[in-house]
Amino acid sequence: MLTNTEVAQAKKSAKAYKLTDGAGLYLEVTPSGGKHWRYRFRLHGKESTFSLGEYPSVTLSAARKQREEARELVKAGINPAQNRKIVLLQRKHEAATTFEAVAAEWYAAKSGNWSTGYAHHVKTVIDEDINKFIGALPIKDIKTPAVYEVVRRVEKRQAPTRAILARQIIGAVFKLAILTHRAEFDVAAPIKGEIARRVVEHHKHLRQDDIPDFLRKLEDYTGHVTTKIALKLLMLTAVRPGELCGAAWGEFDLDRAEWRIPAARMKMKTAHFVPLPLQAITLLQELKELTGHETHLFPSQGTKSPAIPTATLRNAVMKMGYGEKFSPHGARGTFSTMCNELGFRPDVIERQLAHSERNKIRASYNQAEYLTERRAMMQQYADMLDALKAGAQIIPFGKAA
Repeated sequence: MLTNTEVAQAKKSAKAYKLTDGAGLYLEVTPSGGKHWRYRFRLHGKESTFSLGEYPSVTLSAARKQREEARELVKAGINPAQNRKIVLLQRKHEAATTFEAVAAEWYAAKSGNWSTGYAHHVKTVIDEDINKFIGALPIKDIKTPAVYEVVRRVEKRQAPTRAILARQIIGAVFKLAILTHRAEFDVAAPIKGEIARRVVEHHKHLRQDDIPDFLRKLEDYTGHVTTKIALKLLMLTAVRPGELCGAAWGEFDLDRAEWRIPAARMKMKTAHFVPLPLQAITLLQELKELTGHETHLFPSQGTKSPAIPTATLRNAVMKMGYGEKFSPHGARGTFSTMCNELGFRPDVIERQLAHSERNKIRASYNQAEYLTERRAMMQQYADMLDALKAGAQIIPFGKAA
C-alpha cells in the first residue's frame, strides 16, 4: 500500500508510470508531472478504468474512499463511470427544475416584448420578492401555502398591487413548468382574489384651478434641481414618467426641437416623436450643463439603475403637498383635458399621447401628417401653462389657433 510520503514525492519521468495502492487503485504519474488516481475493475468479463481525480486535490485517503464506493457499485453490477454520468445528469436536471431556473426561462421568453421599465420591474419582483424564498426549491415540490406566504409577505409591506403581480408571475412560471413536464398543477391558482387591490386613483391629474398653484410650488421646489426640471419636462411633453426618467441625450436633437423615443422604451413598442416647445428646449439646455456628460438626462443618484426611478417624481410631488391631488402619470390627463378644451382634434392629441392606432395604415398616416398640428399644439399648451402660472384667468379655454 502507498504512503502519503510516497505519493507526495513521486517524480515525473520520461514515460508515464504507475504506483499501485491495492484493490485496483493506483496513481498514474505523467511525463508532465501530473498525478492521477485510477481504479481498475472488471465487469461482465471486461476490464475498465475509472478516474477518481487528481492529486493533491484528491488525497490518498479520499481516493481510497472513492475506490470502496466504486467497488460496491461493481459488486452490484453497475459501471461506476456510467453511474457518475447518470448522477451528473440528475443533478443538472434538478438544477434546471428549480423555481428560479424555470422563472429565468419564462422571463427570457416574455421580456423581449415589454418596455425596459416594465421588464426591470418584473425582474425586481422575481429576484427580491420570489426567488429569495422559493427560488432554490424544485418547482414540483412547491405547494400553495409556500406561495401564499410569499405573496402575503409582499402584501404586508402595504404593496397589494405588487403582491398581485408576484402571484401572477408565479402562476405564469408554473404554467411554463406544466407545459414542459416539470410540474402538474398551478399551485398559485387558489390564491387568485385573495389579495385585495388597494383602491387608488393611480393617475390623478390636475384640474385647471390647481395648475397655477402647482406650477408655482414647483418653481419653489427645494429638492434636487434635476428632479425639478424632470417634473417641468413631464408637464411640457405629456410622456409617461418611465419614458422621461429613462431618457438618454442621444434621443434629442435640440436644434430641430425634437425628441425621438426608441421603440424599445415605449409601452406599445413603437418609436415615438415628441415635438419640443421652446420652454422645453430652455430646460434641456439648462439640464445639459448639469448632466450632458452622462448617458442619461437624469442619471441614477445612488441606485443600481442607470437612471432615476419614477418613484423620484412621485416623492417630489408628495413633498410639494400634492400627493393626494396629482400623480406624475396624471400629467398626461392634464395635457389631454387642456388640449381638448383648446379645440385640438382628438386624433392629434391621441397621437401625441402615443396611444396605439389599431389601423396600421392610418397609424402611419397619422404619424406623418399630424406633425405640424402637434408642434403647434405643444407650443400652445406650453404657453398656456406659463399663462396660468402667471395668474391669467382662462375660463373657459379658447379654441386652438
